[in-house]
Amino acid sequence: GGGEDPYCGDGECNGDEDNDSCPEDCESGGDWDGDACTMPANTVHLTSGGDILFNTDTPVAGFQMDVDGGATISSAAGGEAEAAGFMVSAGGNTVLGFSLTGATIDGCGTLVELELDGEATGLSGIIISDSAGQALPFEYFDGSGGGGEDPYCGDGECNGDEDNDSCPED
Repeated sequence: GGGEDPYCGDGECNGDEDNDSCPEDCESGGDWDGDACTMPANTVHLTSGGDILFNTDTPVAGFQMDVDGGATISSAAGGEAEAAGFMVSAGGNTVLGFSLTGATIDGCGTLVELELDGEATGLSGIIISDSAGQALPFEYFDGSGGGGEDPYCGDGECNGDEDNDSCPED
């Protein structure tokens, strides 16, 4: 046994495999381990279970963002937003949260847990502010290790080799 060349279906993402060529071995998201604290700084990520993960280098005093992909938000609660006493509200595909007492959220973890109706593909319209009400430069992290530095479908901009057929959401 042993000594076999890597192949699609061997349970390991290796050789020239990627999520497109071999989804059964390579989860979307490349090398990211799913931990909010290993995401790039100042990013948010929507998990398949509806949790919004965050990683910030500046204390967050408020947030608002839209869920992409046609999903609507049934409820929003929990996470660091609830622990900090934030008022959290959701309507349609938009969730927002802020503190009436000046509390902030820092570091990384689960920002808020969403109950979604429908299939979500990501987050857009991301507005995250500090305690002075100034916008912080947050981006959506799609899990691909790039953290949104390179253009990708879902980054809110029609760029790179995207067009309306390949990426209608941008």
